[in-house]
Amino acid sequence: MNTTAANILKILSQTEISIEDMQLYLDVEKSSIIKTISQLNEFLTSINLPIISKEDDFYFLKLNTLELKILFEKFTILTTDEKADYLFIKFISTGFLNLEKEKEILEISRSTILRVFQIVKDEFLKNGTTYEYYHGKGLVLKTLSKNDKNLFYKKLMKFFIEEDILVPIRKELFNSIKKFDTKKRLSQLYPILKASDISINYFLLSFICSLEVCIHIFGGFNLADDSNLDLDKFKELQKNINAFGHDFDEEFKNQLCHFLTALSCEKGILEASIIDICKNLTTSIKNKFCVKISNKDLEKMLFNKLYLSFFKYNNKIVKIINISFSKPHKIILNKLDEILNEFSYNLYLVDKFMIVYVIRRILIDEHFSNIKNVLLLFNEVVAVDQIIFKKSLKKFHPNIIFDIEATFFHKKNIVYNHKNYDIIISDSNIVPNAKIVEYYNIVNVHNILENHALTNGLNKLDTI
Repeated sequence: MNTTAANILKILSQTEISIEDMQLYLDVEKSSIIKTISQLNEFLTSINLPIISKEDDFYFLKLNTLELKILFEKFTILTTDEKADYLFIKFISTGFLNLEKEKEILEISRSTILRVFQIVKDEFLKNGTTYEYYHGKGLVLKTLSKNDKNLFYKKLMKFFIEEDILVPIRKELFNSIKKFDTKKRLSQLYPILKASDISINYFLLSFICSLEVCIHIFGGFNLADDSNLDLDKFKELQKNINAFGHDFDEEFKNQLCHFLTALSCEKGILEASIIDICKNLTTSIKNKFCVKISNKDLEKMLFNKLYLSFFKYNNKIVKIINISFSKPHKIILNKLDEILNEFSYNLYLVDKFMIVYVIRRILIDEHFSNIKNVLLLFNEVVAVDQIIFKKSLKKFHPNIIFDIEATFFHKKNIVYNHKNYDIIISDSNIVPNAKIVEYYNIVNVHNILENHALTNGLNKLDTI
């Protein structure tokens, strides 16, 4: 088995997926994927584990926690990228590397270890890290550049993200440089972030855990900023870190506090090259979708999703979930792909989905204000219920005028003028072009209003 097998197992350990979607992540032929799945099933059978199955064009591998652990103890294949990352991380974390010994640990040939180390060597040469060879002993790290410090933490982040599915060689290296229990650390970080009103996601948590390792190995990063010291946010974070992370190293407390303050205050801690890409794409998205994005929180969300997506793609960090695109989502996705193709960019499908969802939200927000008048037709409702319901709607949508009428009058053509309404919603199919609901509640009405706003936004693109 090979790199494709390792990647397929990674994907199927996270979600069920079709062959077509798998191709988008693996960039290999369909026949190769099918052949590899067959080989994997032979392997799974040999270690008495459930095999990869298929249902409605979706492949899945249902394993419980113990079975998953057994699988990645028995499966020892590393991809070329994983081998290179292994050597890179081990060299920097220990300051020493003996390629002959690593060849035996990785169970690969001399030509393969030299070919893989060439990837590490090229990174060092490009970024300014230096080392020396001591005859009969191995390679000794002399200077570690800032760029390779940054690259180290990115590669380390993948270890935290994939901790549950690390093969033995990677897990052993990971445990040798990580001086804390991940589960315990996450249980301490969660209340810190929650109490400080910071959005919690696996990406941020893996960065923070990697930061702690980097501090132990080479002192971390120059995150201190004296201008933070007088900020209320800094003081709040400092209090929460001391409360929930009382056993943290003092340097980790300090760098964590400065990092989270900069994150909260948007002080530009991100990589400049990706920032510029995301700014340009945000402008292109505005133009392509004919929106101004007046809601700055949504514009910030779009930028953050773009940044995170490029960061993950550039550093080959894959976190997959099962996704499906509705018709409006597909329309937005096609437009997004047009923009990405113009710049020759690519992203993982799951991250495109996240960006599509934000654009969908932007389109709704931009066109929701155009809804001024809504008619609600009730079939059999007591008058007092209508009044209460109308008041509830007005509370959630104060800028919309809601008229409520009985369907009976429309059946008898006593009331028939519908031209003054942006939307007509009815609990019976009596009025042409009315949006039908099985029953009335705030959520049903709100969803209809949002879908109407989204449809208007997409109509402007001449795609529906």
